[in-house]
Amino acid sequence: MIEFLTDMPFWAWFGLAGVLLLAEILTGTTFLLWPAVAAAILGLLTTVQLDGRWATQWLLFAGLTVGLGIVGRPYAERWINLGSTDRPGLNQFGLNRRGKRGVVTGEFIAGRGRIRLGDTQWSARLDDETVVVAEGDPVEVIGTEGTVMVIRPLV
Repeated sequence: MIEFLTDMPFWAWFGLAGVLLLAEILTGTTFLLWPAVAAAILGLLTTVQLDGRWATQWLLFAGLTVGLGIVGRPYAERWINLGSTDRPGLNQFGLNRRGKRGVVTGEFIAGRGRIRLGDTQWSARLDDETVVVAEGDPVEVIGTEGTVMVIRPLV
């Protein structure tokens, strides 16, 4: 095994690139993309016989991996984020709740209580603790703090 790693033929670099690329596809993180590209470049370079020294190949592989990671990551992130969505705010909890109207489901004590939004009850906090709300009063969500709805009465 040591002999193989110290004298890697070009096809081994392409094999390593393929394995790393497959792992990248399965994870989707772009972290394994850079070593995969570096291994493919090394595969191309070893077809023309670099200098044949294993240390040079592995140092070049490490340098290419780091360099491609530093230079390529911003471009990859920009490319990944290009896709527009038909559902903006998806998975952004606070943005999806802001502006929704609900109903107070219980007594508010010290500005905290529960409201119903749709078919779900949520913990809620009044934005102005001096305001009094009663059960059944309509409220509007103006923000969130984690899973706690920040509300104001509509009356």
